[in-house]
Amino acid sequence: MIRQFCFSDTDAVMKIWLDASITAHDFLSPAYWQEQFFVVRDQYLPISETYVFVEDDLIRGFVSILDGDTVGALFVAPSFQRHGVGSALIRYVQEIKRDLTLCVYVENIAAKIFYEKLGFVILLRRTTETGHDEYVMRFCE
Repeated sequence: MIRQFCFSDTDAVMKIWLDASITAHDFLSPAYWQEQFFVVRDQYLPISETYVFVEDDLIRGFVSILDGDTVGALFVAPSFQRHGVGSALIRYVQEIKRDLTLCVYVENIAAKIFYEKLGFVILLRRTTETGHDEYVMRFCE
């Protein structure tokens, strides 16, 4: 089941965010993600439109939309990746938002391929504040 995020989901969502960020981005130090924890929790999460994927009364993943059409976050608990959770979340927001964009690190090859399979195309490549390049991608129907 996918439903809108509520405040009581914060701890579960942030645990997924931290665990999945460290797992998917092994080219960045885990300390980087730990330093970003409170920024994500206290600044980005409150201003985003967030949906959670719930199974067996546990949150397995979430997607956050910023500025109406930007996928600011898509994270799935590492033990539930490759089980359709991320695809279900993206398809859910694609029904609500027709024109989605997102950014993904170039080194995160699995995520790039995942997004391409869901219809996203690369618009450009740019360098981030981390010193690592990212692709800006857009959903094309």
